[in-house]
Amino acid sequence: MAATETKRKILDAALHLFNRDGLMNVRLQHIADEAFVSIGNMTYHFRNKELIVNTIWQELLKKQETLLAEFRVVPLFEDIERQIRSTFQLQQLYAFFYVDTLEIVRAFPDIRHSHRQHQHWQMKQVEMMVFFNIARGVFRAEPEAGYYRRLARQYWMTSDLWLKHRQILGEEVNDFEAYRQAMWCLLQGIFTERGWLEFQQLNALIEEGLVS
Repeated sequence: MAATETKRKILDAALHLFNRDGLMNVRLQHIADEAFVSIGNMTYHFRNKELIVNTIWQELLKKQETLLAEFRVVPLFEDIERQIRSTFQLQQLYAFFYVDTLEIVRAFPDIRHSHRQHQHWQMKQVEMMVFFNIARGVFRAEPEAGYYRRLARQYWMTSDLWLKHRQILGEEVNDFEAYRQAMWCLLQGIFTERGWLEFQQLNALIEEGLVS
């Protein structure tokens, strides 16, 4: 088996176990067994669990950055909807990272630094999205200085911590409609009349299967 195939098998096995059992409950031997490779072969490619976690984080980071780079070009309501849907899919695929975030950033300083920078960047993209939609008349003007910066932070917190909260409360974690409602709820409070009309049009398109 080629080295790249072996590495992929190890990463896929690790991701599966992290999602199922939680990061701190998985040892290198568990990953090797799941990937059907020897522990020696696995440590040849990844000498410790930190390298595995960091590689998975870099994959997730790249996907998040691609998603947000596309989103920030012209964030109309349809684009916001697609961003919400794509983010939910990423959370399902990399569930452990959203559930075990605090443990990860505590245990791995390199990831902590990268993750913190990325979160600030994410919040900035949300803030830019809000002001773009103010300019086109679907969001209300900022009621006081700094309000939309705080809203951007709340939007990020709701998104990134949603999966963890659902697990804590014993609620279904793959309920996309619940996630969608939680995200749009934060924005509905700043809709103008035009914004409500556009949101109704968006929902009509979704019902017709024209937005996915």
